Amino acid sequence: MKKELKLLSFFSSLLLTFNLMWNTMKKFILILLFSLFSFNAQSLSIISDEETETFLEDVLTPIFKEANLPLSREKIHIVKDNSLNAFVGNQNHMFVHTGTLINASTSNEIEGVLAHETGHILGGHLLRLKIKLQDIEKASLASLIAAAGAAAVSGRGDAAIAVVLGTQSSAINSMTNYQITEERAADETAVSLLSNQKKSIQGLKDFMEKIKSANRLEGIKENTYFRTHPLTQERITFFNEKISNLPSFSSSEELDDRLKRIQAKLYAYIFPLNKVLRKYPLTDISIEARIAHTIYYMRQKNINRVSQYIDPLITEEPLNPYFWELKAQALLESNNIKDAVIAYKQALDLKPSSDLFKINYAQAKLASSPSKKAQQELIPLLEQANRNNNTPEAFHFLGQIYSNLGEHGISNYYLAEYNHATGNDSYALKMVSKALHKPLRTDIQLRALDLKERLKEKTSPKKTLL
Repeated sequence: MKKELKLLSFFSSLLLTFNLMWNTMKKFILILLFSLFSFNAQSLSIISDEETETFLEDVLTPIFKEANLPLSREKIHIVKDNSLNAFVGNQNHMFVHTGTLINASTSNEIEGVLAHETGHILGGHLLRLKIKLQDIEKASLASLIAAAGAAAVSGRGDAAIAVVLGTQSSAINSMTNYQITEERAADETAVSLLSNQKKSIQGLKDFMEKIKSANRLEGIKENTYFRTHPLTQERITFFNEKISNLPSFSSSEELDDRLKRIQAKLYAYIFPLNKVLRKYPLTDISIEARIAHTIYYMRQKNINRVSQYIDPLITEEPLNPYFWELKAQALLESNNIKDAVIAYKQALDLKPSSDLFKINYAQAKLASSPSKKAQQELIPLLEQANRNNNTPEAFHFLGQIYSNLGEHGISNYYLAEYNHATGNDSYALKMVSKALHKPLRTDIQLRALDLKERLKEKTSPKKTLL
């Protein structure tokens, strides 16, 4: 009996040790393969900009069309991160780093990057990655069993550890080799997608050169061990071979000009003020520089200087909705609410399809102490802007409007949706339960009941097997 207890204690200790080892190993793998794992959007800094998202949509449309994929605008995301990167998530969500946008020399480079990411979608690489991870989990379980056997025969714990490390190393090598294969396949697909659309692959090659240069500046030495992408130089060589066998296509001048404006806007918003003027000195009178100067003075809350730059831009391009949006934002931030409402309305009239403009206009309008009738007129606008339930701000403003109108049950429902959308599910459950205790329109009641069921399922304790 003592021997059995001793053996049981040994196995219990062994399992605990291996569990800790596996948790550490999983963390290592997550770091190693971070750029290709399923992302938690809440851990990313996502920014919204109508002009940039529209540009990315226009770049992606022909690529997705060639790939026979549906394109949804709400699945295009801008990540505030100055590294050179882009990635795809579940359900074809496309994430593009600001660093990629700012550092691209031409729109063709953006086309190349997005074509590569589309290649991952077509290859089903996210799904296969999940399956591969499951294989690693199984391998770790197999290694535990093998380790227990080794320890039982030898009576030594170090033998068990050796078995586990050997099995895990094999699993990791399998994973990295798998990722290299998928990256190469995505490059091949990108070449096909671009060439079929008569777009150059020169941009993709040039962007790889930028990555190689950035790695060298950061002291990153690429080697063939524990890596998930082919060496950058290997990829550059591959693209050079393809370029030599394909006709050359020029980058779109119209897209290039749009990209320059977007780069100025992003740079002026993100980088320190002293760097903004170094990149776009006040002596530079190009349109993109004047956009940067407008934002530079907006960040300093100098509305007079803002007007000196944005008003001439609007005079030159009175039908440009993004200039009106920029002016409206500056006016709103300087607490000139009345004029901000007018400017946002002008931007919305010029681009009525923009959900972001609808949200911004509603925000400015609500800040102007509108009448109840004016608030009621905002309801269909906000509902339309949030038709896909992807805009938490719309829920927030709808809750505010219905509260002002004395419809507290409906207000509680929308505030529940807002809290659910922003990750506060426990509070959302309280709010939706509160809403259901008040008289509701049939459509709102059905939506509230559905939300409550989903929240109860998410917030209920999960049973675990020991």
